[in-house]
Amino acid sequence: MPQPIVDFTATVELPFIRRQETEDANDGNGERDREAELEQLEGALPDDVIDLGCLEYEIDHSPGLSWRTEDHFYLVPLRGESYEWALVRITWDDNWSAYQWCQDAVGSGFSSPRDAGRMMVTALFNRWKDCEDGDAVSEARKDFVAGL
Repeated sequence: MPQPIVDFTATVELPFIRRQETEDANDGNGERDREAELEQLEGALPDDVIDLGCLEYEIDHSPGLSWRTEDHFYLVPLRGESYEWALVRITWDDNWSAYQWCQDAVGSGFSSPRDAGRMMVTALFNRWKDCEDGDAVSEARKDFVAGL
């Protein structure tokens, strides 16, 4: 079996990632309806996508500076591509108060979809280690990977 590969620089065309218009995702007062916006983006996912779960935590960076992180991870099987899997997220942007798509990595050579998800998410979190803010973030990520 070939050695698993996780590539953060390659991209593949994923048509569902095009940002969906969210006209209907407001509450009538001009405020975004987060749940409706998330449902709309999730509704664009292909039927064969694997939902890896959601990671949520608060980052308390310094006095008066904190934010909420919410990442919904998905493993997308690729057909006819150089890679077998794409790791994508729907992430909550606390600054813009909106969800957005992120294509994080592509990969191949895993023994199972479960291994692909676990190894790709672990590689992503390892890449993010320089940006970690404290033990709570590290523990939340460890717990998330342990559940995959």
